[in-house]
Amino acid sequence: MNKKTILICDDEGDSREVLKNILSRRGYTVYTAGDGKESLEKTRELSPDVLLLDIRMPKIDGVEVVKKIRTFDKKVKIVFVTAFHSPELSQEVSKYDISDYIVKPASLEKILESIKEAIGE
Repeated sequence: MNKKTILICDDEGDSREVLKNILSRRGYTVYTAGDGKESLEKTRELSPDVLLLDIRMPKIDGVEVVKKIRTFDKKVKIVFVTAFHSPELSQEVSKYDISDYIVKPASLEKILESIKEAIGE
């Protein structure tokens, strides 16, 4: 089986590293980014299968990241994982072919389920 690549984009370093370790142990190839600008750069460079993306990040927020990514990559599956939920925001991001929208705190099971669903496992 081909190893799937996941890019975790979150400005909370501890959360990023814990999730990276868990997903790596589950057989995924995992990369991380700590801000929106780095998220864009790594998405261009790595072409991940799934992007776990926080909405509130330094430099460029997650909504802007998605808008920019969709100009050069229509295939990457995007899962928003955010503590800042609103119906308006959910509606806004749905325009950009989002696989899922998870509100923190989210269980590990929910995150894994969203990843598997996004990549068709």
